[in-house]
Amino acid sequence: MKIPLTIFLCLLVTTTTNAKHTKGCGARADVVFVLDSSGSVGASNWQLMLKFVQDVINIFTIGKDEVQVGVDIYAHTNSTEIKLNSYQSKTQLLNAVKTISFLKGGNTYTSAGIQRMTGTSFSSSYGGRSNAPKIGIIITDGKSSSSSATISAANAARANGIKLFAIGVGSSIDSSELRGIANDPDSDFYFKVNDFSALKSIESSLASKACTIFTPTPTGCKAGADLVFLVDNSGSVGSTNFNTTLKFMSDLVDGLDVGKDKFRVGVVTFHTPVKAEFNLDKYQNKNDIKDAIMSIKYEGGGTNTGDAIKYLHSTSFSHSSGHRPGHPMIGILITDGYSSNKAQTREEARNARLKGIRMFSIGVGSSVDATEIQSVASEPKSQFVFTAANFNLLKSIKSLVLSKACEACWGKTDLVFVLEDSCHVGKQNFQKMLDIVEDLVQEVPVGKGNVQVGVNTFRCTASTEFELGKYKQGKDIIRAVNKIKYTGGKVNTGKAIEYTRKNSFPDSRSKAKKMMVILTNGSDKGLSKTLGEAQKAKNSGIKVMVIGIGSHTNQELFKEMATEPYNKYVFSDSSFDPLRNMRDVLIQRKCSGTDPGFEGYKERGGKCYQF
Repeated sequence: MKIPLTIFLCLLVTTTTNAKHTKGCGARADVVFVLDSSGSVGASNWQLMLKFVQDVINIFTIGKDEVQVGVDIYAHTNSTEIKLNSYQSKTQLLNAVKTISFLKGGNTYTSAGIQRMTGTSFSSSYGGRSNAPKIGIIITDGKSSSSSATISAANAARANGIKLFAIGVGSSIDSSELRGIANDPDSDFYFKVNDFSALKSIESSLASKACTIFTPTPTGCKAGADLVFLVDNSGSVGSTNFNTTLKFMSDLVDGLDVGKDKFRVGVVTFHTPVKAEFNLDKYQNKNDIKDAIMSIKYEGGGTNTGDAIKYLHSTSFSHSSGHRPGHPMIGILITDGYSSNKAQTREEARNARLKGIRMFSIGVGSSVDATEIQSVASEPKSQFVFTAANFNLLKSIKSLVLSKACEACWGKTDLVFVLEDSCHVGKQNFQKMLDIVEDLVQEVPVGKGNVQVGVNTFRCTASTEFELGKYKQGKDIIRAVNKIKYTGGKVNTGKAIEYTRKNSFPDSRSKAKKMMVILTNGSDKGLSKTLGEAQKAKNSGIKVMVIGIGSHTNQELFKEMATEPYNKYVFSDSSFDPLRNMRDVLIQRKCSGTDPGFEGYKERGGKCYQF
């Protein structure tokens, strides 16, 4: 589905401030909550849902020229309980939400609820404003009575310019249905919690992501990166489709801020041989790049994708080809078929990602090997794999691709994993820890100007397996991680945190973000020492993330150890997605007039710009 570029640019500079500390997310927006009031919810959970709505509203600046909020409910019937223009006072609005009655049962007609929201609740007679962003927040605890009708209603809502968030509660939800309701990417618009009491854990994340939609952004992508197109020029494409591809690329370049210290663009074509049409340092002017793209000739031949990706990571992103060390590397593969050597393609794509290249896959037409283009792309696949039914439809995904290319880069970060190696963990769980480290390293850009990784292990004492900066490439880190052996023994978490704080973060990287990721089952009984050392680490500027490994972990203890907000810094091994969770806390953003990290940008009054 197509999302306006400005919306995505703002979504990619989301704050990570806890809801209770967020002050007045303002600007103009119309927000409608659509609440499941069917029998499976129950009266007590209904009150928890209303409390969640109140807490999110509390973050907004309510007023006729700022944020307006409406509330619809649905079950076997549906109704508008609060119109967008009913209350211009936050206090009155919160009191009105508190008094909304539970429908007391019935089926889950989600489609009808979404249809009411689209056709009635955002209408001008109910307070909808034509010049305000429209946001719908759907909350449900179960499957709808008709999934196809629900998805159809959601598509119609988006066609009317409504941005949809979907929140699923409990184990009876249909995740695919909710993902179909939500706008893309799922990581921004789809939420899932275990029960209604857990809604509280997503308040800040939902509110901040909604707030970014409210915030106006400047036109054009303000990021700086090195971007190389990898374009299929084989016989199956044909000259007409190839020219359509060139126009698509030219349009993407039009959305970039091109310049010596901004975006650089290169193009590699491939069929039987691989050819660099022009390198990253060839052109510094947007129009020159567009002219060069449109002059590329169609050749025909086989689909040598593996060699093309090898050329990309070994040559295109080399210093001699114009790559600037420390700048994000973006590769965009466009193909209409499958490669001549799938195993080679997968391996070279993995090598590209290990080098820190963010890989996009764009598949065009019905002959594309979906599994293969997935294997090329970076994680999460939902954000880096795109498809178009034919070459003429490439333009429909332009905004999506451009918005991801303009995403904030991974900041300079010193990342130290601290792995519990005690007898309480066991060999199997220790292997889980090593897998988590390996999964992350495969996707982050490792290097002096980006992310440096170190690993410590601990029992009753702590030791360094390898220090920050020892390995310059992701593949070398993975090789070192795989050599770490489980030993077992008693445990002292406090000493491990103290050891890491004092020994693992060099002063030479004073401007780097410091992060300690502790993987433990929480069996240590020396709580006073552990919590004291964790606080010292946080006081010294180290972000502390805790991942509970095993089935007997203590999440409340981990919250006391970790940095706030807990929904970003405390996980279990079953809830931890190495790339997705780390991206939220490791990606650095810049706003006009602010420091890296983005905290406090509203108080400084800056508009959001990409870094």
